[in-house]
Amino acid sequence: STTPQLPRMEEDAEAEPQSYAWESELQRTWDAVEETADGSLRSAAAGSWRPGEKPSVQVGVRRGVMRAVLLVLDCSRHAAEHDVEMKPSRLSVMCDAASDFAGRFFEQNPVSTLAVLVTRREKAEALTQLSCNVRQHQQALRALAASDDGCGGDASLQNALELARDTLSSVASFVSREVLLLSSSLTTCDPGDLLASLSSIAASRVRCSVISLLAEVYICRRIARETGGEYGVALSQPHLRELLLRLLPPRPVCQDKLAPTNSLVKVGFPSRVPPGGAPALTYSAGSSKPEVRADGGFACPQCGVLHAELPTECPVCALKLLSATDLSKTYHHLFPLPLFKQQLGPPAALCFGCGEALPAAARNAAPATHGFTCGACGAAFCEHCDALLHESLHACPSCEGP
Repeated sequence: STTPQLPRMEEDAEAEPQSYAWESELQRTWDAVEETADGSLRSAAAGSWRPGEKPSVQVGVRRGVMRAVLLVLDCSRHAAEHDVEMKPSRLSVMCDAASDFAGRFFEQNPVSTLAVLVTRREKAEALTQLSCNVRQHQQALRALAASDDGCGGDASLQNALELARDTLSSVASFVSREVLLLSSSLTTCDPGDLLASLSSIAASRVRCSVISLLAEVYICRRIARETGGEYGVALSQPHLRELLLRLLPPRPVCQDKLAPTNSLVKVGFPSRVPPGGAPALTYSAGSSKPEVRADGGFACPQCGVLHAELPTECPVCALKLLSATDLSKTYHHLFPLPLFKQQLGPPAALCFGCGEALPAAARNAAPATHGFTCGACGAAFCEHCDALLHESLHACPSCEGP
């Protein structure tokens, strides 16, 4: 008897060669380089914005400028796993992104507070308390990333939501309550009914936003949907930072029964005490225990207690202490700077901000330049100055108006 032979399949000459598994971990940085009009090289990702990708400006929208945000990190055993897109580990990427988010958060929200929570080993615990001390949060995140036992067990969404609800229960009703969860796992280990906890936190006027580092999870999307938050899946480290930057501005407030109430807030503008005097008890931001210091500080106008920095909340009389600069920074969310128009100009056009010549639109093309012009005064700006004005200064230096 003869054994039947299977027909041989002809190899496709046009088939693409398959790459090795280790090649997928290479970062082809040379593919992200482009040539500018003057012949120099720059990264293709340079510049914060590109034409057509600028965020929309909403005028006349009610926003909660006083926010209490809880940053929850998923420190389960999955956070320590090796990931091709999240190097060296998901925990390191989350801590770096969260530290950068905390710094930018207080730049745009100086009258808000932030706390860091972690969920691991089927539990949830507070890493830092609600405060406006950005250094305290960043130091705790760096210590978490460097810790050998920072990850372990499974995450518990229910315990994280319950702890967030209890932490935000003491926040005033006129403060916007928000939770931002960075998830690095696809499972959750809960002691009870997660949906009951979800209903409870939604009734407490807490908005939950979730960013997953792995894949879309149904329960995470449902948490974000039922609480009015945002949901996204980070594809890479730059994408993760982009998703976090979208949550920096205060979100629009819905006109319903779950919206923060309107109330007059009593604040104080402390006077500066110069250094060199007698040592005195001074409170640091986010600390309930004073320290003996002789480098001056800011005296509370209501009780006279010294504080090391602003903004903060006086632990003695519970007065919100601000500076005039901090208070003015909150107005750009309510009266944003309109987007500048992109247009072509003469070859000798200079940027009003930095004084440099505006780059040519294309190499060996017609003698024209491109830039961004203010709709009120017509001043021209380059791409970098345009991003600086809309992201940090929030005002046109030519007409001094939003």
